[in-house]
Amino acid sequence: MARRSIRAMRRDELMDAAIAVIAEEGLAGATMASIAGRAGMSAGLVNHYFDSKEELMALAMRNLSNLFRQDIMRVAPADPTPAQRLRAIVDGSFAPQHLGAPKRAATWMQFMIASQTEPRIKHLYQLTGARFVSNIRYAVRRLVPPEQVDDTVHGIAAMIDGFFWQIASDYEEADLERSRRICWRYICLLIPAVEE
Repeated sequence: MARRSIRAMRRDELMDAAIAVIAEEGLAGATMASIAGRAGMSAGLVNHYFDSKEELMALAMRNLSNLFRQDIMRVAPADPTPAQRLRAIVDGSFAPQHLGAPKRAATWMQFMIASQTEPRIKHLYQLTGARFVSNIRYAVRRLVPPEQVDDTVHGIAAMIDGFFWQIASDYEEADLERSRRICWRYICLLIPAVEE
C-alpha cells in the first residue's frame, strides 16, 4: 500500500478541524486561524495547504459527502440486487457514525444553510443530492414500470431527506432506527416487489 504524503495527511487534518470548528462556530465563525488552532498548526501553514477559506470549506463538504457515500457502500453487499441497494441507501443514510456524530450533523446543517448563498457550497450540495438521487434511480428503474420511476425515486429521496434533516437538527439515538424502519416500510409500500 502506498504511503500517503505529508501534504495529504495535513490537508485531511485541516478538513477534520474545519468540520469541528464549523459545527461549533458556524461557517461565519470558522476562520483560518480558528481552524489552524484546532488542528494545532499555524495559520500560515493552513494558507500553505489551501488557497482560501472557500477552498477549505468546499473540500470539507466534499469530505463529508464522501463519508456519507462510504457509509452506504459499507452496508451494501457485493453486487447487490436492486432491493439490497435500496436497503443499503436507507441504512447508510441513517448510520450512527454519520448522523450520530454531533459535529458531522451540525456541519451538514451549516453547509445546507450556506448552500443558499455560497455558490461553491451550493454547487457541491447539488452534486451530492444528484448523486444520491441517481443511486436511488439506478435501483428503482429495475423494480417499477418506467412511468412510475420518477415519482418513486423522488418520493424515496424526499422521505430520506426529511428524516435526515430532522435528525441532523435534533438528534436522538432512537431516531436512527425509527427513520430506517419508516423509510423502508415506505419503499415496500411503493414497490411491492421489494420484500420486507
